[in-house]
Amino acid sequence: MQMYSSKIIALLGLAAVAPSFSSASIVLTASDDNYVYTGDKNTNYNSESASITVKNASSNDRIAYVKFDLSSVISGVDTSQDAVLSMTFNQVTNAGSGDTAEFIFSALSNTGSPSNFAWQESTVTYNSRPTGTFTDLTPSYNWSYNASDVAHTITFSGLTNFIQADNTVTFRIFGPQLPDTGNNPSWHSSEATTVAYRPTLTLVAVPEPATASILLGLATLAIAGTKRRR
Repeated sequence: MQMYSSKIIALLGLAAVAPSFSSASIVLTASDDNYVYTGDKNTNYNSESASITVKNASSNDRIAYVKFDLSSVISGVDTSQDAVLSMTFNQVTNAGSGDTAEFIFSALSNTGSPSNFAWQESTVTYNSRPTGTFTDLTPSYNWSYNASDVAHTITFSGLTNFIQADNTVTFRIFGPQLPDTGNNPSWHSSEATTVAYRPTLTLVAVPEPATASILLGLATLAIAGTKRRR
């Protein structure tokens, strides 16, 4: 009887200190990313390029879009938890000493009748770009002269507000007007040669019963077995 009691106490003690649930991360790489150009509204640009251009010009802008497809994992995502968007700034061509730039990130809301949310990098143009209500995310990225290959992460809440009917999430990146018309800021795309530079979205998985539940179950069985031996 004493031997069984000792085992029961040990099991209950382990159960008391073990976590009741464990959560894992789900990391997705962008399924589509490209930019659109206001100077040629019906042309698709650089769908297989290792970088995407973001530029605010006096007349012709380049606006980048990045999309993640959650279809294969949606049932296991804890949408009540924060998500993390990770991007890597590539470079600014023809930059001058003292140049700076701020890049704004926003997510396409699933309310307000969004359109073209099923866009693809191989076909998207300015006229077929995703449109609707975009919610700004913080922090923005503040580039300074000569900075390149800089990682930038944004942690945001309210993931359910941005998941579209096809289980995708679309982000928009827009930047300022730089002094030189030859300046072309860019971000690494999903085709980047360096895997670590590719855009990712990190989600939290629905918690699964872990060690504590198992140990409590074993303790219950041990108690039941002890009672039968009496």
